[in-house]
Amino acid sequence: MAHTPDPAQELSALHAENHHLKDSIAAMRQSLEAMVLDKNAAVQRQAAASRDEVENMKAAVVALRDALETLRNERDRQVQEAVAQGKAENRELQTAVQALRDRLEQALMDERDRFRLERRALEDELAHLRQTVVALREALEAGGRK
Repeated sequence: MAHTPDPAQELSALHAENHHLKDSIAAMRQSLEAMVLDKNAAVQRQAAASRDEVENMKAAVVALRDALETLRNERDRQVQEAVAQGKAENRELQTAVQALRDRLEQALMDERDRFRLERRALEDELAHLRQTVVALREALEAGGRK
């Protein structure tokens, strides 16, 4: 005996299965929509994090450029200061050298004047001594003739 299914039961089972499938589809659709929303939220969070990172990097680049510019300015100031100090020291040394030259020339001129005076004094003394010798010879010769 073949058992023929009751069409009403079969229809009821089909309606129940159809209802169950619709519920499953709705649950899957909600789950899929939730996953899409979660994925979109994750993408938005990642995009926001990337934008924040880009902004942070831009700020870091600006800060580094500012620091580099500050260092360049400080280095330029130090170089200019060193050049100015070198020039000032050079002028001081040139002034000192010139003062020493002037003192040396003055000392040389003073020494030449002293030498001339001593020479003149010696020449005068020599001339006086020669005159004395001549006078003494004459006195000796005159005394020897008498």
